[in-house]
Amino acid sequence: MGVQLVSDMNMKAVSDYTPEDAALLCSVGRLVCAWTMLEQSLEAKIGMLRDAMGDVRTVGARTRPSMTKLMTELRTMVSMRDRRNASALTEISGIERDMQRIDRFRGLIIQGFHQPEPGGFTCRDGRNNIQHIGLEQLEGEIEALETVASRLLAV
Repeated sequence: MGVQLVSDMNMKAVSDYTPEDAALLCSVGRLVCAWTMLEQSLEAKIGMLRDAMGDVRTVGARTRPSMTKLMTELRTMVSMRDRRNASALTEISGIERDMQRIDRFRGLIIQGFHQPEPGGFTCRDGRNNIQHIGLEQLEGEIEALETVASRLLAV
């Protein structure tokens, strides 16, 4: 008595995707790359602030710090730099809210990707509900992520 594998399921090979699907999958890759670039920009910003304050430690010397830790460190350094000006801290709070929203969207895409559909693709959220994500929505989140990165570097 052997275990039957799922060989009789109707699954589409990646090479069978249409050119429209390829553009969609490329956008998913752009979202992942944009998030990674945001992380690297944040690490570079913290490194510049440390250098300006005379601290020569590297960011995350042993392990790669999480975005939460990086944002906490940025908030601390900016509060030390701008003791009387709370506008930078207000901007950081706004950036954090936007980043959390985009990160939830990114998690939905990465962990819940289900299959391409006309005009986009479907994902399953944490509650196993199917959500349709359009290419326009994905492009909008990528643009929002790039805007967050530029706001972050301006702090």
